[in-house]
Amino acid sequence: MNSAPFWRAAAALAAALASCAQAAITGFVGDTTLEGGWFAFEDTFDVDMTVIHHGGAPYETVTGIDVPEFGGVLKFDFPHSLRHVGYGWATWSHGYTGEVFYTNGACFMGYDLHMSRVSAFDAYVEPNCDGCGSFVITAFGSAGGQASVDFYTSWCCAARHFGFYSLDEDVVRIEVWATGDWAIGEWRVGVPAPGSLALLALAGTRRRRRR
Repeated sequence: MNSAPFWRAAAALAAALASCAQAAITGFVGDTTLEGGWFAFEDTFDVDMTVIHHGGAPYETVTGIDVPEFGGVLKFDFPHSLRHVGYGWATWSHGYTGEVFYTNGACFMGYDLHMSRVSAFDAYVEPNCDGCGSFVITAFGSAGGQASVDFYTSWCCAARHFGFYSLDEDVVRIEVWATGDWAIGEWRVGVPAPGSLALLALAGTRRRRRR
């Protein structure tokens, strides 16, 4: 029996699996606090995050947010209504009172990250009414990777954190689906911390020396 076709198929499968591993995106679900959300995300993935601000007036229609630190824009699939917690949006969590972005009744929304290298994205979301707090959120990468998270959170004082991270490709799009309309805020984009990049470079050097 000729085993060559088997070994060729095994090698092809191994190469495909390695390619998928290199293009991996990891999802993260935090809680309603800063410690279990923003801070836990940073500690888990060792990333430096930059907060995205719009700075407009409440009830302004917004289709995207400029992110000059990353040379681009966070683009919305459909317009949002800018609200402030306590002014146009009733509650949030962990004492936050800043700007949030309401989907204007939409249950699905996509966000394109038209900017330079972005390896991490996170935010908080809160549903608009009781019973519509089930979320499925998916991130898409520049090399074809993707990952999803799902969770439930309340509509009252319970904005919940989620995020995505990849060391191997850019995060280029986020899609959010929920059982009702919602608002999103406190979103950030980031890159690996210098220590992470140094470890990655060292690992690559070691791999090359083994050949």
